[in-house]
Amino acid sequence: MCDALKGDLRDILIGLLPALVPLFLFGFYPLAYAAYVSLFRYNLKYPSLYGFVGGGNYVEVTQTYYFQGSLTSSVIFAVIAIPIILFASLALAMLAARKFRGSGFVQWLILVPWGIPYVVAGLDWKWIFDSNYGLFNAVLLNLGLIDSYKPWLTMQWPAMIVVIISFIWVTLPLPTLLFLAGIQSIPQELYEAALVDGARAVARFRAITFTWLKPIFLIVVILTTLLSIQVFDPIYVITQGGPADFTALITYFTFQEMFTFLDFGHASALAFMIFIVSIVLIFAYFYVLRLGRLRLRA
Repeated sequence: MCDALKGDLRDILIGLLPALVPLFLFGFYPLAYAAYVSLFRYNLKYPSLYGFVGGGNYVEVTQTYYFQGSLTSSVIFAVIAIPIILFASLALAMLAARKFRGSGFVQWLILVPWGIPYVVAGLDWKWIFDSNYGLFNAVLLNLGLIDSYKPWLTMQWPAMIVVIISFIWVTLPLPTLLFLAGIQSIPQELYEAALVDGARAVARFRAITFTWLKPIFLIVVILTTLLSIQVFDPIYVITQGGPADFTALITYFTFQEMFTFLDFGHASALAFMIFIVSIVLIFAYFYVLRLGRLRLRA
């Protein structure tokens, strides 16, 4: 029996090998190498300074003006984007869950942005807000709200809003689907009983829908937080971190350290810090989700 079990395990490992090899080459190995490089002073502009510095890169990079600015921009981005995604996806899911003529088309329309790469979406929104021929300027000009085309992407807050819109537009379908699946799993008998008791729509939402969807709320918050930490494409395509580094989130700062300043040590330290934050958020998600399930059962 032991030999048979060993044979089964061997067969399983052989079957998983085509998946494990790419996972190691493109997942574990780059992460381990980034952690290793982050312990060395490794700047291609100053190769003579190469050497082991331990946690020196982490200290140096977190004390720079660029890091503090990118961290502030990342917090601003997340604080604005996450609540919008949370409530917009819930509203869209509640709309898509209704049975009406054209509901299938609405569900299809919600999913369309999901199939668009971040780069393409960024180019679309960059064109819409272009200072020379953008659609947004054209509409405002025709309505008489502005007297000339405005360079929105050279203004700090408008540029940040455009990047956030691009991110939300592509990200929104996934949490919408999660909420939709949760809404469709709610037993209709609960709503029927609430109607018999005379409960109004707000009371039904609070007592039934919101309570049932609590775990999904947690999933969406953690998921969008992780995505907001890792967002890069729309920033690179639309603003390239500008104006005045206001849209240079932590991921774009990491990119600059690697490919502009050629400081592999600092870039690896930043990348590994992003990974650690992501892991902490994932563990926090599972912990809070477990508490939510226990409360829901209670």
